[in-house]
Amino acid sequence: MLAALLGTVLYSMFRPEELPAYQVATVEMGDIQSTFQTQGTVESGNTETFTAASGVQVLTVSVEVGDRVSAGQQLATFDVSTLQDELTAYKSAYDKAKATYDEAAASVAAAENNLSTVSAQIPTLESEIAQLESEIEAAEHTGSMLPDSGSIDTAALEQLLAALREQGGFTEEQLKSLAELLSSGSNASAIKDSIENSVAAKRVELAQKQAQLTSLETQQTVYKAQTDDTLATLYKSVMDAKKADYDSFNSLVESLRTGWVAAADGIVTEVNLTAGEVFTPAESKSGTTDLSALLSMASGNTDVMSALSDLLSATGGADTSVGTGIVVEEYGALYVSFTVGKYDLPKLDVGQAATVTSLDKEYAATVSYVSATATASSGLDISSITSSLTGGGAASTTNSAPVQVRIMEPDESVVIGFDVDVSINTERLENVLVLPVAAVTTEDGENYVFVYDPEERTVSKRSVTLGLASDDAYQVLDGLSDGEQVVLNPKAALLDGDEISVES
Repeated sequence: MLAALLGTVLYSMFRPEELPAYQVATVEMGDIQSTFQTQGTVESGNTETFTAASGVQVLTVSVEVGDRVSAGQQLATFDVSTLQDELTAYKSAYDKAKATYDEAAASVAAAENNLSTVSAQIPTLESEIAQLESEIEAAEHTGSMLPDSGSIDTAALEQLLAALREQGGFTEEQLKSLAELLSSGSNASAIKDSIENSVAAKRVELAQKQAQLTSLETQQTVYKAQTDDTLATLYKSVMDAKKADYDSFNSLVESLRTGWVAAADGIVTEVNLTAGEVFTPAESKSGTTDLSALLSMASGNTDVMSALSDLLSATGGADTSVGTGIVVEEYGALYVSFTVGKYDLPKLDVGQAATVTSLDKEYAATVSYVSATATASSGLDISSITSSLTGGGAASTTNSAPVQVRIMEPDESVVIGFDVDVSINTERLENVLVLPVAAVTTEDGENYVFVYDPEERTVSKRSVTLGLASDDAYQVLDGLSDGEQVVLNPKAALLDGDEISVES
């Protein structure tokens, strides 16, 4: 008994410390399906908004908020006779803007044509002036080389002609004529007088051509100024805006004249009309384009700003306020709208399969729209957190892009305006090295696993490079081999080289 008691005491004092127990998993080849998960808001596939002009007489209103309507069903009728003066004013404003632009455009076209003609004449005239200056210089030099009187001998004549040919300014025809004149025995003083008269005549011609050049250069400057199409461009902007205003109001009047009819099956969500009363928008908006930005563009140029102000004043007066009369939400197709960050946007494409979950019921869906541009927003979704583990970094919280998925067969459990869960199948890889998500720890942006050695019963901490991620697994790009075992859910106390026991 004493020996048994002593053994028990010694065992309790010197028994080995119990090893921490962990589950392990084998890294092996497999398939991985990446999904994008987020929440979105259910929206109608088409919201049909019927707009009315202030002052139109409402004759009948056939629906109330909450009514279900069928395609082709009449909603309201109107008397548009009170809108004819406004329609005429819109047309007049457009006609004035068009006439002003046409005149400005024609002026620019004429100036461009004149500038082309003048610019083509200047090089020719400059060449003629240069030729005259050369001829005058050569003739004056020739006169200075001739004796004041008497004749010139053959040797001196040849020397003179060689010098003239070298200095330039004479054509071969002119040199030949001068040689014949000098060799004919004519008196040198008479020849000098003839040259001086010729020089005087050329100077008169030179002065005339220089005056013509000055005139052409002045015209060129004027035409260049007139080809500035800044004002014509602004006038065109006004014309385009006034045409859009007229077309829009004319289309609005026509829709009121024929009466409003539902384009598709849906439910009425808003009615702002009363039969027998004149329509006054609850929240009105202008029926014309705001052109104040054009004046800002013209600021700094007094002439342009003055001309533009005159045009805007002349084309004003047509601005009937408009507002929403009836809204019908179509129930034929429902969509879920949400936004994604810059790291998730490249993963999404139109046509990808998706699942929408509402009130624990799942609906098949497909990606129907992915925006090519981003807008300012904020927020963080599940896939953004996952991407940080795979090296993608944190998702942007300042900009996002809108995306929509279409619910293929919605029922009454899917309510417009409610939030739902969305899961989209993105990239899929087959026969790749797969690692459980539970085995990965992250420190300072680096991903690590603890690799288990079954012979030594120890673990080694190892850095890994991860690729595609799913809900429960990662693709392993580097750091592990097929068949190696890794620790699942490693605790912070587990260190490189620790010995562990393996749970079954």
